[in-house]
Amino acid sequence: MCGIAGILSREGEDVVPLLRDMLGSIIHRGPDGAGVVASGKVCYANTVAAIDWDSMQGSSAMGHTRLAVVGGAQGQQPFVSNDGQITLLHNGEIYNYKALRGPLEKHYHFTTRTDSEVLVHLLSEYYNGNLVDAFNKVIPQLDGVYAIAATDGKDIIIARDLIGVKQLYWGGDEKFFAFASEKKALWSIGLRENVYRVLPGEIIRLSPSGLEQTRRTPEFLHPEEPTIHELEDAIRNYQVALQEAVKKRIPELEQVGVIFSGGVDSVLIAVIAKELGANLTGYVAGVEGASDVDFAIRAADEIGIPLRINHLDDQTLLEFIPKVITSIEDRSLGQVEVAIPIMASVELAHEDGQIVLFTGQGADELFGGYPWYCRVIELDGYGEFEFRMWDDLKQLYKETLEREDKITMTYGIELRVPYLDPQVIKTAFAIDPHLKLRPSGVDATEKDILGKYIHRVLASAVGVPEEIAWRPKEAAQHGAGIHGRFLTLAEKQGFRESITEQLGYHMKEELEENLGSSQRYGFKYDTPGHWATQDHVQLWLDNLAYEHGLLSPIEQKHLEPYLRQAARLIQQ
Repeated sequence: MCGIAGILSREGEDVVPLLRDMLGSIIHRGPDGAGVVASGKVCYANTVAAIDWDSMQGSSAMGHTRLAVVGGAQGQQPFVSNDGQITLLHNGEIYNYKALRGPLEKHYHFTTRTDSEVLVHLLSEYYNGNLVDAFNKVIPQLDGVYAIAATDGKDIIIARDLIGVKQLYWGGDEKFFAFASEKKALWSIGLRENVYRVLPGEIIRLSPSGLEQTRRTPEFLHPEEPTIHELEDAIRNYQVALQEAVKKRIPELEQVGVIFSGGVDSVLIAVIAKELGANLTGYVAGVEGASDVDFAIRAADEIGIPLRINHLDDQTLLEFIPKVITSIEDRSLGQVEVAIPIMASVELAHEDGQIVLFTGQGADELFGGYPWYCRVIELDGYGEFEFRMWDDLKQLYKETLEREDKITMTYGIELRVPYLDPQVIKTAFAIDPHLKLRPSGVDATEKDILGKYIHRVLASAVGVPEEIAWRPKEAAQHGAGIHGRFLTLAEKQGFRESITEQLGYHMKEELEENLGSSQRYGFKYDTPGHWATQDHVQLWLDNLAYEHGLLSPIEQKHLEPYLRQAARLIQQ
């Protein structure tokens, strides 16, 4: 795990000073070392500041800040192939790296035990002068999550894993192309516009003459027709896949944590990890009386793991908001209010010295956990239900995964997501959707219509307490009590509905994109008004972002008229 960045001049100019600024903006992602390559010269140091920058120059440069999980103290990047032709950066984890390493050891000299070194030698094995071709041959062999950058001295190739667990951004103008693990690295060199995500499964070739993009999608994980139609078969296959997914993600560490909301998803992961021998601690955050905190306490006591709780009051919430906006690079209400209990939990894990955390993300999309899925079936049938689950899964990269990776890496912690293991995904979509959720009026019991039926049955069978296994779905911002407090805090500051109505301010029109399936289509199926946009709360967040200098020049110019008028109306 780490932060990676790179830049390529389109005019032959020295870009090393710009790379230094880029790495300086993401040093939180890698406290265990740094490395840079420019014009074939590689330099390593304990920190970004300690790199011998004066000795480096070149029209193409890449750099790395390292969080050591696999390989211990060894494993400084960039890695260089034995013949010196390929230089590589890698952010992520390759879970089958030991199996891939075995055949390579006959022909390549390894200097570390890391998964990243396996990648550079594997690329070297297939390299014939075309680095994109080598990537296309290597990537199908990888079981893991990754953002990769490599150069052969001619081009820079960047790639992202199929599900998009690890993010990567790129941008460019007439002078240069650049890429980085977080947008703020691109912002640091003046790229505010023309910044894009590397999409899941995408490979991009950057060269002075331009760029080329190709993409491999995860459609092969979704069978054309379900092949598992019996309840017992579904549970058995799912259990095998999930246990293996958790097992391969348990690091060789003395301790590991889990973001522990007291819901079935995180508790099931905790039960399996504990059974596999992990020394586990749970972390939860919420306001006084929050249901997530109450359920987390009961669940931790029942399954026998220690629990750390971050109790949030109004002052703490106000302090977290600018930290969250800075971390996730987003000020939208839906993202910020979900991010706060996650960041508050991660902060405790950081205090405990954790460097790996598990999360339960992905189960809702695989097994039908969102409350509006039932109405999707009732109104549009199981085909639409299946489509929505799959589409929601493919949207996770921008709606959840990027946000939570940035939060955990703000504290130098790696997040692992067992439910997004390819075999778990493949197994989940091989299961007949009729076994996952039955809407009311189709001989459904109360347990059927909760969603994630297969998931909940397995949880109950392996030792998740019954009240947790069958706890109804509750969105993180509601379970932590954040949503209601945001509304109160905004109104205390004078940001009321009447103000946004007078200003003609509408959240959906002002934000770059509305994330989350609830905003994309869930409101069409769920209780009317339940997911209504709270324009005045968003305007309050805009104002906080403005006061803390967290808006881009373009955003600031656009929002200032609203904020000035709002200030006048509040004072009246």
